[in-house]
Amino acid sequence: MRGADGSGQLLWPVRQPGPVRPPGRAVAHDRQPDVATVRTGRGRALGRRNGQFRRLPSDLGHGRAPDVMVGVISFAPPASSVRTPTDIRVSTYMPTYAPAILLTMGRFAHRADGASLPVEVTSFVGRRNELSEARKLLSSSRLVTLTGPGGVGKTRLSMRVADQARRAFPDGVVLVELAEVRSAELVPHAVALALGFRDDPSGWTAETLAERLAPKHLLLVLDNCEHLVVTCALLIRRILARAPDVHVLTTSREPMKIAGEHTYAVPPLPVPAWDDSSRTADLEHHDSVRLFLDRAEARVPGFVLTEDNAPHVAQICQRLDGIPLAIELAADRVRALPVEQINARLGSRLRLLTTGDRSASARHRTLLASIAWSYDLCTEPEQLLWARLSVFPSSFVISAVESVCTGSDDADLAPDDVVDLLTELVEKSILVREEDPGPEARYRMLGAIREFGHERLAECGGVSCARERLVDWCSRLATEYREGWFGPGQREWSRRLRREHQNVASALRFALDGGKPAQAMSIASDLNLYWVTAGLMSEGRHWLRRGVEESAPGTPARTTALRWLAYFSFYLGDSADVARLIADAWAELGPEPAPADVAYLRFVEGMAQLTSSDAHGAQAPLDEALHLFTLTDEVVGRAHVLLGYGVTQWLCGELTSAQQLLRECLRITGQYVESTLHSSALMNLGLVLRDAGEPTVAEAMVLEALQLKAHDEEDIGQAMCLDALAWFSVADDPRRAATLSGCAETAWRRSGASIESVGALRTFRDASLEHLRDVLPEHALDSLTASGARLSSTQALDYAMGVPDRGGANQDQIAVFRPLTAREWQVAQRVAEGLGNRQIAGRLAISPRTVDAHVAHILDKLAFGSRTQVATWVTERLREPRY
Repeated sequence: MRGADGSGQLLWPVRQPGPVRPPGRAVAHDRQPDVATVRTGRGRALGRRNGQFRRLPSDLGHGRAPDVMVGVISFAPPASSVRTPTDIRVSTYMPTYAPAILLTMGRFAHRADGASLPVEVTSFVGRRNELSEARKLLSSSRLVTLTGPGGVGKTRLSMRVADQARRAFPDGVVLVELAEVRSAELVPHAVALALGFRDDPSGWTAETLAERLAPKHLLLVLDNCEHLVVTCALLIRRILARAPDVHVLTTSREPMKIAGEHTYAVPPLPVPAWDDSSRTADLEHHDSVRLFLDRAEARVPGFVLTEDNAPHVAQICQRLDGIPLAIELAADRVRALPVEQINARLGSRLRLLTTGDRSASARHRTLLASIAWSYDLCTEPEQLLWARLSVFPSSFVISAVESVCTGSDDADLAPDDVVDLLTELVEKSILVREEDPGPEARYRMLGAIREFGHERLAECGGVSCARERLVDWCSRLATEYREGWFGPGQREWSRRLRREHQNVASALRFALDGGKPAQAMSIASDLNLYWVTAGLMSEGRHWLRRGVEESAPGTPARTTALRWLAYFSFYLGDSADVARLIADAWAELGPEPAPADVAYLRFVEGMAQLTSSDAHGAQAPLDEALHLFTLTDEVVGRAHVLLGYGVTQWLCGELTSAQQLLRECLRITGQYVESTLHSSALMNLGLVLRDAGEPTVAEAMVLEALQLKAHDEEDIGQAMCLDALAWFSVADDPRRAATLSGCAETAWRRSGASIESVGALRTFRDASLEHLRDVLPEHALDSLTASGARLSSTQALDYAMGVPDRGGANQDQIAVFRPLTAREWQVAQRVAEGLGNRQIAGRLAISPRTVDAHVAHILDKLAFGSRTQVATWVTERLREPRY
């Protein structure tokens, strides 16, 4: 359709669902006819009904309304080129009965000279880094594709980038909106239309379009290319080859995959982490919260962030993964629901977030429509894998997908298909690949995408099978952890379990809900040391307790579950049920128990006595356990007992025996290159040597143990070391002792355990605090303890090591060795001096094995493969100017 001056653009309306009318046959419609928009070039808006055009309000649409004309077009499919009385041009490239296509939309109306892009009718929130990165790419590449899942803000970002880049393109910026173009053969015509080119008699092709663009110097923005990605890629490749000064910016849920393309994955908006220490004022620094507040205030004037609604706003943004479309739809609900109810109802995001902008394209009006669009663009195998992946509540690795989502008897998906399908789902923005230092690539789904996949999985009846496979996989993982934990791979195993934590928790729940308590108890028991070292004993006890309560006596794995349940209970300060649990475990053993089972149970009995401050009562069960473990050659159990028995002998005043037991524990753990029990033995040996009159050696041992505990991210061990160091400092430096005591309080809180359950340490802690109250004013003691409690794990380690406060006057000095810890920097400097590990150990008064661990950690953090690279890095850092 053209204006009176002949400068209008070709227009096709969108065909709504309904009967198609063959030529010459009338059809009755009980709805309003379609409305389409077109630029007239005359600064006026016209509407037409029943063949008559009329002027429309100047504020029509979301683009520049005066440049928009609205016309009512009949549903008759074009058969040939004709000229109608109203100058509507119909071209032969439209096939008979093909759906009519809307090539331009009022919300994106613009002038072909690039002087205008869509007017922003809502504020643009955040995206500073994204804008900067996209502009950099556009300045260095002729083709940039913004990718990401539906609703992440690709279109909005592209408009802002294009607007900021306009001055670099003399022939302007041209937007081509492809959302409503359904036929691949119409893509060149849509581009030509947006460029203002008059219709080519033979119809537009990639070749003819590229030829016309050859002399142009402009930026071409192709928005929403994912459903026409192959056609767009071929067109762009032709344009870039023939038009050297044309740059192309595209938005798509998958890249074009052609030479010269630079892709930028548009991330969700940053979301806040809300906990008891969070402040309401800090929330507004997060773009996701700012977006929610901006859109909510537009719906309910006067809406503000308060102390009451702040946690719910933060959780809404978290649960919606920072996706702008989802956040805007949630904010739209504040007209009818308080944020507390919106948050509570987000368990079904897809059903709640259903009221969007009526002027938006259909797939951007609701979260469900946006995700369904992506689903329809996937192949059947991709759709099936998407559905099965929804069983993972967290990120996952390829090997897990091969086990959980495929099978040897699965005719739909085979393990060999997984890598290619995962790659395609990443390319189509269904999955996100995480930056992870582990040996396997990790992937994750956004919450709404996972929810959609779960609905599809339920529709095909695959939920039970997927859950059973996840439980089986986690069962194998737990067994591998138990068998491989005691050795050099211990730290990596701990890290891997932390990454898999949510998957394991879901598997435990599925097993228990599915009537398989034996499998749940087996998994939870195999992970016993993970629960301890990760500070998750409360959670471990929860799963073990459920398994025991939901199983009958004699159920496999029940004995093991009972003994670890007792172990966790006394460590968590809940000693009331310990005796009953141990008695139940003995009853489960039967008349002829295995020696190893007896040894473990006697070990738990002894440790229960020890934590209840009955060290002498712990000697007999621990002595028997050690004897049985020695007979059965059970190395892991023997190391545990040596550690516990050594502490017991120290508390009984048997210092020589205590040293022998702990040094034997160090020998075994050193032989197996184990870390957790090794560092605990170091700490306890330090306590023994302190009483034996060797305070300097004792403090060095505890400091070394603290470093290993910090490297292993073991909170309960750090808490014990910090309390020991506080005790050491009481007499000589009470201010340091008070600060370390505060650090220990925070570490205990992180661990989930309580010092109250460790009788020996509790006694020393109480004595230390009593002494500090005698020598420090109350306000000074409280202030120093509070300052220590505010320190992070890394800061507490630095303080204990005597490193100046990172935030203090020596900030520049400390910045030299980031990202290493203070001790790692010291080791790295000695490496740069050309020293070997044993020489470094002598210089720093630590064991060679600890130096080995530090060097490995340095290489890992810096992603280096040799000591020479470390030396070069240290030299460069020392040469950097400090300001």
